[in-house]
Amino acid sequence: MEAQNLSPIGSYISDLDQFTSGKNFWQASLLKQIEGLTVEQALYKPAPDRHGIWQLVRHIAYWKFWAITYVNEGTALNAKESNWAPLPEVQNEASWQEDISKLRELSDKCRSTAEGIGNELLSSTEEKLVFFRQLLFHDCYHTGQIGFLRAMQGIKPVE
Repeated sequence: MEAQNLSPIGSYISDLDQFTSGKNFWQASLLKQIEGLTVEQALYKPAPDRHGIWQLVRHIAYWKFWAITYVNEGTALNAKESNWAPLPEVQNEASWQEDISKLRELSDKCRSTAEGIGNELLSSTEEKLVFFRQLLFHDCYHTGQIGFLRAMQGIKPVE
């Protein structure tokens, strides 16, 4: 990665981009981990009471939506309501791709929201801003789980 002199918010957005869709030092990015997965691979669960990749994608998307709403409207949604929402009734390629598109869209909205907040995002102790900036940690945690679920299925690691 090329060395750059970025503003504080520019550095955060660069990290957000690298961990969402680019290349970083630690693991394949979130969107790269799910790219090209079949419905069957996305539905795989190591045990009945565990989450699969598709459930993780929906969970990550929900918290992005929650954080954007909290920052933009100042209202915290009922976190338990859709935290682990059930999968769509019809689980096919179209509905899987729809959830991937929703995740991409929400990731883009997170990026533009961070840009709109600016450097205050990194220095504020206001609860909604702390929560919003820490989405990156949440996403990284679950991206690691997705990588592990890929490995459990014998799916080639993302380069």
